[in-house]
Order: sequence, then structure tokens, then C-alpha cells
Amino acid sequence: MDATEFGQYLKALRKEAKLSMAKLAEESGVSQPYISQIERGERGVPSPEILKKLSAVLGKPYIDLMAKAGFLPVETIADIDRVNELKGLTQTLQNTTHTIKDADLNLKSAKSELQQAEKELQLLEEISKTRELKEFLKIHDITYRGKPLSTHDRERITGILEYLFAEERE
Repeated sequence: MDATEFGQYLKALRKEAKLSMAKLAEESGVSQPYISQIERGERGVPSPEILKKLSAVLGKPYIDLMAKAGFLPVETIADIDRVNELKGLTQTLQNTTHTIKDADLNLKSAKSELQQAEKELQLLEEISKTRELKEFLKIHDITYRGKPLSTHDRERITGILEYLFAEERE
């Protein structure tokens, strides 16, 4: 791209960004007369340092301005595009991996909750079928004040109940 074409390109970018030459000069630190000369094709293509200043204000990637100015070969631009694409794919992969890990943790948690609910349901079914206290005390998952009752505890309770109700059996 020659100096005149680049000047027209720069002017189009400036207008697209809705900037006057004065505003572009103020925000970029490049003098207004110099910007005017670039846009008219009178000063040649600006240096990479000037392009960097202009790119920040124009909202155009520095690499794009460098390419348009002819500082980068087409192959380099293609390589940069591939690298940027790979960076995007890497980020997508990381996000997807994170999502999968979260889903896996949620699944494990849900499975654990389901197993606990199934145990509780089974216990409730056993309790609802049992009307005899002696049979109820045979259930293994019985607790008292949050503490599981051992086989020995359940046998002692049965013994106490037999003692309390011994006269009714006679």
C-alpha cells in the first residue's frame, strides 16, 4: 500500500471512530499537521511507533495498521491470525473443561444425595411396614439423639421393654 492509499485508509478509520484530526492528535500525541500530511499522502507511511499511538486511539489493532502500512509480510499476518485463533480455541477449551469439571462435581453430589435419599426411603418403608416395636428395634439405622444404636443398645432397649411389660404377658 503506498502513502496515498494508507492516508485514505487512516482518514476512513478516523471518520469511522468519529474523531476530528484535532481530537486524534490530542489523544494520540501525534501532531495535527503530521496527521493531515499522512492523510493527504504527503509524508509517506508513518513509522511503527506512530502507528502504535494511532491504533490505541482509533480502536484498531496495532497489527492491522502495521500490515496495512506494509511493515508485515502477508505470511506473518496469517501466522498471527492463526495464533490468535488458537488462543481463542485454547480459551474455549479451558472454559469447556471447567464447565465439565463443575458438572462432574454436581453429578457426584447429586448421586450422593440420591443414595442418602434412597437409604432414608428404605428406612421409612421398613418403619411404615413395622407395627411391632420389637420388630422396629431390629432395624439397623435407628438413632437416638443423632447417635446410631448398636445391636447391644437395641437388645438392652428390648430387655427394658420386656421387663416393663412382663406382668401383661403373665
